[in-house]
Amino acid sequence: MFVLPKGVIKRIEAVFRNFLWDNSADYRRIPLVGWDTICRSKDEGGLGIKDQEIWNKAMVGRLVDWIAVNRDSIWVHWIHNNYLKGQDWMEYKPSMNSSWVWRRICKIKDEMVPGYTNGKWHVQPDGYTPAGTYEWFRGSRPKVNWYKVVWDGWVIPKHQFMGWLVAHAALNTTSKLVGFGVEIEDTCCICALAEETSEHLFCECEYSKRIVREVNKMTSWSFPESGVVEWCRQRTGTKLQKGIQNALMLSLIYQVWHQRNKSRNEKFMLCPERVAKHIVEEMRVRVRGRDKLQLNLDDLEWLKKMHLLE
Repeated sequence: MFVLPKGVIKRIEAVFRNFLWDNSADYRRIPLVGWDTICRSKDEGGLGIKDQEIWNKAMVGRLVDWIAVNRDSIWVHWIHNNYLKGQDWMEYKPSMNSSWVWRRICKIKDEMVPGYTNGKWHVQPDGYTPAGTYEWFRGSRPKVNWYKVVWDGWVIPKHQFMGWLVAHAALNTTSKLVGFGVEIEDTCCICALAEETSEHLFCECEYSKRIVREVNKMTSWSFPESGVVEWCRQRTGTKLQKGIQNALMLSLIYQVWHQRNKSRNEKFMLCPERVAKHIVEEMRVRVRGRDKLQLNLDDLEWLKKMHLLE
């Protein structure tokens, strides 16, 4: 509830941002996705990390609400006796020689005025909460159509993060690096037959297609050789079946990118058959690890058909 200077807030966010991208508090790497996007909720395309400036505003807003409801505390009584002196809190304006902390509290109060009716906070029916006020300050944005695929509980967390980057077209493919002015060849690091874009790597590269064919062969599943977005729209089946399909798709994306980096940095990568086997085995382990998994007859038959219970 302390009023934090903007410089302190920016420093806190810098630590968050640097740790996210480089596992360090120090600036080393250029962020792949903007901080404003990261601070959105997951269904809006972000990571659900709180915007620290808005969160501090929502926390300080509790002080605003205490004054509004005349909470029984020494600090509130002192404010009423020394600053307000009978004035309407919603209409009150601080003097220029007031402390910057008090002026900041009053500025936040002015932003909160639309949320009050007859001196009571009407944004949340059960009274003021910082979490609810944070959402009110932040506002809402359109939901993205891929968040249920990326953040599905069946998907491994590191694969979720990779899928999130792909959804934002944030991967540093060679074509993107060339666009930034880096002097390198823009051809695919794996096949060297076409421009390296995300669409080429995951859908058009022969290496990826061979992995898809092997996964299809091992699981008796018609894994679509189409764009990721188109595939997300074509998913069918129960919640469990969709979840496992999501996990397989994002595992494929992660493994292709991993092998692409090995090819570029180490001049070595695994054959598609070994990559496909790793994807399927990883999924089998994940299925076996769900001890409390309640399966209906359709899901059980589907898992057997997919050879994921072996």
